[in-house]
Amino acid sequence: MGSLDNADTLAIGSIAVSSSNPSTVYVGTGEPSLSADGFFGLGVYRIDNADTSPIISGPFNKDISNQDVFSKKSISKVLIHPTNPNIVFVSLTTGTAGILGSGGLNNVGRVFDIYRSTNAMSASPTFQRLNLMPSTAIFSQVSDIVLEPDNPNNLVAAGSFISLNTSSSGIFRSTNALATQPTFTQTLNIASSSSGRVELAINKVNTTITVLAATDETIDSSQGALRRSTDGGVTWSDPIAGGNNFCNPQCFYDIAVAIHPNNASIVLLGGSAGVGQVMRRSTDGQNFTPADTGLHPDSHALAFAPSNPLVVYTGNDGGVWRSTDSGATWTSRNTSSLSATQFQSIALHPTDRNFAIGGTQDNGTEFMRPDGSWLRVDGGDGGFTAVDQNALNTTNLTMYHTYQNSSSFLGIARVTSVSDSIVDNWTFLGAFRNFNGQCISNNGIGCDNVLFYAPLALGPGNPNTVYFGTDRLYRSANQGTNFSVVSQVSSNVISSIGISPQNDNVRIIGTRDGRVSRTVTGSSTLDDVTSPNFPFAYVSRTVIDPNNANTAYVTFSGFGVPSGQHVWKTTNLNSRTLPTWVSAGNGIPDVPVNSFVIDPQNTNILYAGTDIGVYQSTNSGTSWLPFGLGLPKVAVFDLAIQNSNRILRAATHGRGVYEISLPANGGGGGGGGGGGGG
Repeated sequence: MGSLDNADTLAIGSIAVSSSNPSTVYVGTGEPSLSADGFFGLGVYRIDNADTSPIISGPFNKDISNQDVFSKKSISKVLIHPTNPNIVFVSLTTGTAGILGSGGLNNVGRVFDIYRSTNAMSASPTFQRLNLMPSTAIFSQVSDIVLEPDNPNNLVAAGSFISLNTSSSGIFRSTNALATQPTFTQTLNIASSSSGRVELAINKVNTTITVLAATDETIDSSQGALRRSTDGGVTWSDPIAGGNNFCNPQCFYDIAVAIHPNNASIVLLGGSAGVGQVMRRSTDGQNFTPADTGLHPDSHALAFAPSNPLVVYTGNDGGVWRSTDSGATWTSRNTSSLSATQFQSIALHPTDRNFAIGGTQDNGTEFMRPDGSWLRVDGGDGGFTAVDQNALNTTNLTMYHTYQNSSSFLGIARVTSVSDSIVDNWTFLGAFRNFNGQCISNNGIGCDNVLFYAPLALGPGNPNTVYFGTDRLYRSANQGTNFSVVSQVSSNVISSIGISPQNDNVRIIGTRDGRVSRTVTGSSTLDDVTSPNFPFAYVSRTVIDPNNANTAYVTFSGFGVPSGQHVWKTTNLNSRTLPTWVSAGNGIPDVPVNSFVIDPQNTNILYAGTDIGVYQSTNSGTSWLPFGLGLPKVAVFDLAIQNSNRILRAATHGRGVYEISLPANGGGGGGGGGGGGG
């Protein structure tokens, strides 16, 4: 169990250990990488007695005027004074809210700055804005800060701002960071910055203070550069040729840099997924060679161990790796005790509780083995997954999944036996554009507008019908070999597909802009059944009652949705006119609802996966309560029930898969029972 499992957010941007009191740890929340599936935070947590019996305090987010200045923002760095743990610096950047920003970008204040606390060890720390950014800024962000070793008055910051008349991105420096009101001077302007993302590293050897800046600036039409300062950030070199292009084209997401604490010539530079980009290493500070054998793409963090700089850790989309030779070689530290996979979906076998597949962010499609461990069975970004519910065994059965999609590559992947489910062996059924821009399709799907994770759903029948959503709805009656269009072109891309398990002609879809359409006759012209009372938000799920095709639920992502209105219900989906929709989310706070299932044993019992865990209703949506002891407050992106064994599984975005047993008779317990880690 993680130390922060009971915290109000598990989205972490920075961790700092006090050098003067190593049992004190500060945790800055909110992911600062600007990724489409990141989450903003709620402020700073403090862990006391971290090495013995941890005591968690926070989140702390108030300024000296008692205003909340950290919630719904992301903390890019926490720095602690080397001898006084009461003095803490915090840098802020923008944060997103859930998968592909469906929760909405943070719009609660757009000016992000550096803050400092001088009472960080107290029961209620407060923070003062240091005004790195000008008062005229209408948008700003601070992507990183570093303190000069042994002199916390000298602070170097990377930031950018936009005002009505000007904008700037670059490096700033203060020589009085401990003063009541510090002053800053810009020492480097990065004119070609695309996102304002810069990561910093610093060391001090004798009297030489070396600062490295890994930037997103464009060099020779490619993103990524490394600059060096040998005077503590006062002056800067031109881009070092060996660092060029290290993070192209994802510098907003993939930047990491570290410098050996005792040798400024040993530098590690982490970047994107291309050849020679994942990790580069230099032993002379100028020339770099690849040092990424065994590493997963998309580097995010690098740290030399202060007690032994031969030891280095790196974090990427695949987890954590460790080096014992200053970054020359790496060993995975991703053991079963580190449950950190970001699942997008999960699909269960109809009868075997030890059989499941799930899509994961940048870790492909995963298969759960009988011992509970997971095996990657296909690569890329794993999206939606499905298992044909006619399966009679665990050997010969049909499984589906989606990859990351775009208008140039979209479709589904299929295997018809477990022995075929190995990386690069799935049959791709869909469309792509060739080098001439021509759309090539092998099954009827066109090169349409589509979500990054395009929805996939199964209907009834043997084999199950298969549905795929772009800016139109596709249906296949032969396991995806051929698809036909069964809707008109939508005004926006489809985000959710619901098919009645009783009647394949009853279908309901939702779109990214909050519209809902249906057919109850199998017509290829869907009726718009959007209620004028629906919130203007991303439709996350459309689900039809498994025992009553006239009852359906629609769920919404996003924030700023009125109380109880993240879930809506109709009991007359088949109405000749607009169905009657009523809000059915009373008790669920204003957080995105990402997933939704109905208990087929007792359809009064509903489960909703939200950004803060699972909620249960035992009265068809009249009221909801948190459900599932043992489940952290983590985003739940998918839910699935295996009725034959009465289990509910939750696919989380960052803590793997959890399972809970359900009552045999379909009874509900409100608060739920125990959960299990996955």
